[in-house]
Amino acid sequence: MSVSTSKTSRLRLPSQKPGVRLEMSYVYLERMYMVCIGLVLGYLISQKEIAKLSAPLAFRDTSVMNICVHNFSTVTSETNVKMQGVKPDAHKPKTRQNEQLFPYLMYDRFAMEWVNIVDELEWIHENSYDETDKVKRLPFDIGIGVLGPTSVNTTRVKIQNDKQDIRKGNYVCVIIETFDENGRKRNRGGDFFTANMKNEELEKSTAGRIIDHGNGTYSVYFYAAWSGAAEINIALSFTREAINYIKDTLKTKEELVGFSANYTDGRRIEEARCSLINEGAWKHRCEYTNKISLGKTVFACQKPEHYNCDQISSVKAGVAGLNRVALAETKTVEYLYDGRYSTVNLRGTPVHLHILDATTPSLDLPPCGPDLPKPLSDGYWDNKYTYVSLTCQSIQWEQDEFEKCINDKEFLLSGDSTLKQVSESFSNFNFKNTNFNFMIPRLAGPKIGIWEGRFESDLIDNINKQQCQTKTQVLILNFCFHYALWSMRSYVERLVLAKKSIERLIQRCPKSKIMIQLSHARDNLYKEQNIHSNNWIFYDMNRIIRRVFGGMGIMFLDVWDLINSSFEENNVHMPRYIILQELHLALSYLCTERRDMS
Repeated sequence: MSVSTSKTSRLRLPSQKPGVRLEMSYVYLERMYMVCIGLVLGYLISQKEIAKLSAPLAFRDTSVMNICVHNFSTVTSETNVKMQGVKPDAHKPKTRQNEQLFPYLMYDRFAMEWVNIVDELEWIHENSYDETDKVKRLPFDIGIGVLGPTSVNTTRVKIQNDKQDIRKGNYVCVIIETFDENGRKRNRGGDFFTANMKNEELEKSTAGRIIDHGNGTYSVYFYAAWSGAAEINIALSFTREAINYIKDTLKTKEELVGFSANYTDGRRIEEARCSLINEGAWKHRCEYTNKISLGKTVFACQKPEHYNCDQISSVKAGVAGLNRVALAETKTVEYLYDGRYSTVNLRGTPVHLHILDATTPSLDLPPCGPDLPKPLSDGYWDNKYTYVSLTCQSIQWEQDEFEKCINDKEFLLSGDSTLKQVSESFSNFNFKNTNFNFMIPRLAGPKIGIWEGRFESDLIDNINKQQCQTKTQVLILNFCFHYALWSMRSYVERLVLAKKSIERLIQRCPKSKIMIQLSHARDNLYKEQNIHSNNWIFYDMNRIIRRVFGGMGIMFLDVWDLINSSFEENNVHMPRYIILQELHLALSYLCTERRDMS
């Protein structure tokens, strides 16, 4: 029955006094009727949803099953276009960065973090409008229930391909449809998954590329690099809620990283607590600043009672301090980082399939170089010791090729111990002159003399024109594991200042080659580590670095998938043979002019 919303009727109740009238509309009556019906239906539907848990791999929304098919040709064609040399941003829609459309940019850019929220929501809703949705007569849909974080026990995994016709050289597409522990479908993205496909007997493996559709559904693509058996594993590393806490609460706080500093006059030693501060106010602190490298971030120490600020001798920050901070800061959300919601394989995995043999044409990959887009697959392990890149034309280097590569180059490396591993791997080619410098201030390890280290920006500014005229300057940096608990503002400002120093270097020495080694996933063995050094933080660092340094000719040594798909357990310091594969990839970027591509 339909009721015209333009008509009303005046009703008098029996108990009304004369002259007292109550105006009611059929619209109002209809709404009250619909509310009652909605409550009953909400209860029945909730019971039906819970009952469906008995078939955890059955998809409720059949439209989900078309995601891979619908997007596969689009994603791969866009990737191929990018790999043929089209600029990555050539087809992107115009945004509000245009100052005429958004004039506030001319006057003030403080506290505009919401810009990213606008971009995210526009991206999510760009293709989410459903033409079949009816025009609503009521302001709300009505239901009753509880929405929890994504559960590994109820979330569903399904191979989208025809499992009888998966061939070598094709992509395997897997759909993840997320549900909470009550079986309620999640309607938002943001969960962080890890995925790989492998054949241990053949010693072949590859990492999956995960596409978040923003609505609780994810597509995962694997490149079928071999024929034969394949096993797919997908794990939920962190829920959206855990990530929200990290980015919105933990990473906005100052002074989370505590350092212990020694002050001395040569006879006695006094210890003081230090920290990094970018925002806020303080008093009675010894301030240590470097505007070229740290900007507004101050290394601030409690003023010792018996010593002057210039009598500081060494600093140290230990893992035990990070653990204490992690537990103290997350007391109310500890459950988000326990075994139910972090680094747990999804129910329904591993998925086993058979890849048919097929003739695969040679891939038309671009030369390794700056600002390459991320393809559907970064590459695969052809055997336990050899990684094949699908991002660019990487090769396994021989001694004579290596010598030609480095003959006209002078190296400067600055970063953490993972970059030091790469530096040391040069010794495989009998080369040791990499000039490695450890980043400061560092975490863990021994106490370091405060005056011993150099910031990367200072090192870069110290390269002069005469050096550039003699040899091509090769600069390799990283900004990874020691920055996990830096506040977001302090971290980004350090990157921006490093970018400025690189710009100055390029002006002095236009032929310089600059590379940034990105982070990789590490071991998250216990709850505290899952918080202060969790892998989503390092993944996010990679995104930030690509955003800050993109478009200026810098090469990115991205080893995330290389390490995630290896047959070794993830660790901060991977085995030497894996680091050697990193070096082969790095050389392929640095020495394109020396390689014999025949």
